[in-house]
Amino acid sequence: MRSQFIPAARFAILTPVFDTFCRIVGLGKKYRKKIITQLGLISTGAKVLDAGCGSASLTIEIKNTFPTLSLSAVDADPNILAMAEKKAQAQNISINFKEAFLQKLPFIDNSFDVVYSSLVFHHLNKNSKNEAMKEIYRVLKKNGRFLLVDFGKPKNKLVSLFSWFTVLLEEGMDNYQGKIPGMLSSAGFSEVKEVGRYRGTIVFLEAIK
Repeated sequence: MRSQFIPAARFAILTPVFDTFCRIVGLGKKYRKKIITQLGLISTGAKVLDAGCGSASLTIEIKNTFPTLSLSAVDADPNILAMAEKKAQAQNISINFKEAFLQKLPFIDNSFDVVYSSLVFHHLNKNSKNEAMKEIYRVLKKNGRFLLVDFGKPKNKLVSLFSWFTVLLEEGMDNYQGKIPGMLSSAGFSEVKEVGRYRGTIVFLEAIK
């Protein structure tokens, strides 16, 4: 898995400026707010997993919005995970960070009420996507909810230009071809549906265990 690993900003040298990069390309506060709105049904005391937390800007904002959550976060990149932990400590925010691949989550079966993942799956090849979905299914409780936010099949040629970045430089072909919903169903999820889009090309998929 480590040999196939792609860092958050594609190149490890860009990790220190990852947050700045996200703001420049429009993946800042407005993007995070849309995800938080979609997660608005999280109940008091729910157990939640951020599957691929990156620098934890979204993770921290979710914890601030829903302070009673039991929030865990994993990422395979030790460098960006160190950034995430430092940011959370600076704000005195309690998040259970763990270094892990989505294909091998360090949690027992039926651990979480909700799992969400933001812009991670286009970094994974097809086999890794399938393994990660099965792992997320495993750690979710019965009737648990998975919100997968990532590039999807574009609806017009204008937004498809941006999507091709994930195809040419990363592992986004399955995303671009609209195969992710079917892959979620094959992993065991039911009620897989698109519940929103951001800037036309980032798709919000909801799936239930």
